[in-house]
Amino acid sequence: MSSNFSSDQSRLLYELSQGSEMAFTKLYNEYKNVVFGTAFKITKSKILAEEAVQDVFLKVWQNQKNLAEITHFENYLFIISRNHIFDTLKKIARDTSLVSDMKYQNASANDTDTEIKEQQYAVLLNEIVEQLPPQQQKIYKMAKWEGLSHQKIGEDLGISTETVKKHMSQALKFVRVKISPYMNMFMTLLLFFKI
Repeated sequence: MSSNFSSDQSRLLYELSQGSEMAFTKLYNEYKNVVFGTAFKITKSKILAEEAVQDVFLKVWQNQKNLAEITHFENYLFIISRNHIFDTLKKIARDTSLVSDMKYQNASANDTDTEIKEQQYAVLLNEIVEQLPPQQQKIYKMAKWEGLSHQKIGEDLGISTETVKKHMSQALKFVRVKISPYMNMFMTLLLFFKI
């Protein structure tokens, strides 16, 4: 990021903190695709991603007085976006769960709750896997999602089985570390699914 860009950004943030709608519009046009991309990557839904853009920038506008102090606006936006998206997913899960509880009072409500957790887990796992280096990501997906053996992966990628095992071991370690903060939420699922 160039210093010119940084100083332009600082100036826009200062102007926005003073209530400038023009500065807000410029920042919105500059970063709306970043927010949309982050939201779409996690939710896989264009509608939810578009809603996230509107809601995140509404929060930016509401918090405009504090923006002059922000040094890394993109990081700030990413944190707001991520928190908003996970809040939305939790709300969807909660609403779906409430509807289910009203419709089915017994085992089927538990089934639905498990389904929601499975969806949340899948979203979270997918987001973590996307953070892996390209080769590890490819090997993890081939092994875990396509069910291929280490030998078959090695043949397909033109690498040794040992190299596949090494990449897979590193990928699993990364995924486990990243998913560990959510262990309590998904404890029952983790008994059934191997990461």
